[in-house]
Amino acid sequence: MGASLFSKSGGGSNSIDDLKSMISKKGGMANPTLFKVHLPSLQDVGAGASNRELNLLCTGAALPGRQIMTQDRDIGGVVQKVANNSATADISLNFRVMNDYGIKEYFEAWQNSAISQGTMDGQEIIQLQYSDKYQYNVKIQQLKKGFGIPIYRTALPLPRLPTEIMNRLPKVDILGGALGNIDFAQGELELGFKTQDQVVYECTLVDAFCTTMNEISFSDASTNAIIEFNVQLSYRRWFRTDDGVRPMDALESTISTMRNIAGL
Repeated sequence: MGASLFSKSGGGSNSIDDLKSMISKKGGMANPTLFKVHLPSLQDVGAGASNRELNLLCTGAALPGRQIMTQDRDIGGVVQKVANNSATADISLNFRVMNDYGIKEYFEAWQNSAISQGTMDGQEIIQLQYSDKYQYNVKIQQLKKGFGIPIYRTALPLPRLPTEIMNRLPKVDILGGALGNIDFAQGELELGFKTQDQVVYECTLVDAFCTTMNEISFSDASTNAIIEFNVQLSYRRWFRTDDGVRPMDALESTISTMRNIAGL
């Protein structure tokens, strides 16, 4: 019988140690739960959701794909395919829905900026807008989780309050979380060294806009379910962007911040 693909022997086959070494060298396996979507601010069309709120509510996204279109070419009796165009598919985004329905209002406002719908003097009016009124660039990022080293933790001298009030108290990050946080809800002060999540891959959707808002279904059988909302974005093209923070950049930035605080 032939050797196993992953063998601990020193032969020509790949070994578990080789796989572990490659994973360590390349920064670990990519995690599908670590992602971020940068959607446009639509304050001018009445959508007040912030990018942080949109990311907190986003439960699913995807990096775009691309298909090369071809045509057959006959040269010297040999038929071969040659590229003549490319095609892309829409991107689907999923969001949790809160009781204020702000996430749905955001995409309603985005679609209304493309085809405005309303009434004037009792008459229904539908107006088509120019593309520069509703097309925006959208960024989708794959992240790698930062690392943290706890240094000090202590309870805060807070008065005893009802649980409902304590749960509403904020959590305040120190220098964006790089040096810990003050968690008023838990009554704790935590100091530590922590790097931000790192961008390992990023792409930009050019001239994107919301083309589809899917329906929201209700059912009395979904007692403990959470309502989710799905939209699709169309775009002209996409390209990879490399302006994300790399692992060593994040580490050096954090160390520099700590030195400045310490006066070194």
